[in-house]
Amino acid sequence: MFKKKNQVRSDAFVFCHGMLGFGEDELVNKFMPYWGGFSGSFVKRLQKQGYEATAPSFSSIGSAWDRACEVYASLTGTQVDYGIAHSKKYGHARFGKVYTEAKLPNWGKIADDGEIQRIHLLGHSFGGATVRMLSHLMAYGSVEERAVTPPDELSPLFAGGKGDWLKSVTAIAGPFEGTTVIDAIGILVPTLKVISFVGLANVMGNTPFRKIYDMQLTQWKITSDRDKRAHPLYIGHLGRVRKFWKSHDDCFWDLCLAGAKDLNEFLESNPDAYQFSISTDASKRKKNGNYRMKWTSFPPFIITGDMMGVYDYDRTLGQPLAEEWKASDGCSNTISALFPLDEPHAYYEDVKNDLKKGVWTAMPVWQGDHMDVVGVGGGAVFNPFKYRSYYKKYFNMLLSLD
Repeated sequence: MFKKKNQVRSDAFVFCHGMLGFGEDELVNKFMPYWGGFSGSFVKRLQKQGYEATAPSFSSIGSAWDRACEVYASLTGTQVDYGIAHSKKYGHARFGKVYTEAKLPNWGKIADDGEIQRIHLLGHSFGGATVRMLSHLMAYGSVEERAVTPPDELSPLFAGGKGDWLKSVTAIAGPFEGTTVIDAIGILVPTLKVISFVGLANVMGNTPFRKIYDMQLTQWKITSDRDKRAHPLYIGHLGRVRKFWKSHDDCFWDLCLAGAKDLNEFLESNPDAYQFSISTDASKRKKNGNYRMKWTSFPPFIITGDMMGVYDYDRTLGQPLAEEWKASDGCSNTISALFPLDEPHAYYEDVKNDLKKGVWTAMPVWQGDHMDVVGVGGGAVFNPFKYRSYYKKYFNMLLSLD
């Protein structure tokens, strides 16, 4: 059913990309939508059905905190406020990009059916940590920021009390307990960081290329704002890059097991929103207890997944890992993507007739690799209807929630 002209529905959808991902404001998304890929854009499909939906653009390698602040500013059409306490702790600017237009101008306002507009918040991969952080801040705010910020300067995000502005939160292939891929690939990590921090961010991020793909690290003065003039003199300021590299205010730290442990000690379940997870698996167990990726997986994930499939000791935590940690989708460990262990959780098949807010409900495991689950893979090329059907049913389930 299509909405009438100017009618505002009380359900809206927000899709948050993962590490090294991109949003709808970047040109790359027009050629390959991150959400839907070869099966077609989920955002456009929902919009055609009359729902407000958006896939905001924000930092591709920033921390869960920074990314959550950026998503909030994008949705509300405000300047990114990373907080006084946070920015002082990590040594970057308090304020970031100015969003002159709200992605969801009706969010939190009364819709045509008499209820406030609430959002279904979905995050893929590290987007899972991002939506968890945003959900936490909406519900509880930040005690640290409230303690050091004058009330008239405090971002509404840090005030809390708006957990009910979210109707549901979904983490897709989101490593709640972290992922072993960061440590398992070993020597490849510094190479990946150089490509990300120096090549894509510091060099490409200060040229017209940033309009195609934006790493968005303006708070560190590493990249230029894609909507303003470029700062080519930023290129080569490796001292800033080095500071960011060592800060632990980035996705590489938040994704490792030790970093995820720090996140989990801070994050709390939002009692006002339904919470779901879709874990993923593209590996097979061998007789010796190790795991190998299925040959149908995306080639880079076969390499990383096979490394994860033999990894049995995490150096970031300094402890051995159970065999279950070897199963993965090539980036996220299947067991880690089920739910955060220290928060209320359940399996969908056990509670589907009695879903509760504040509880992480694990959906059946998706059989596919890390990007296949969002339609960016060979599976969606040969059978796009599989992905359209799956997400149509999933979105309808979300829409049926009270």
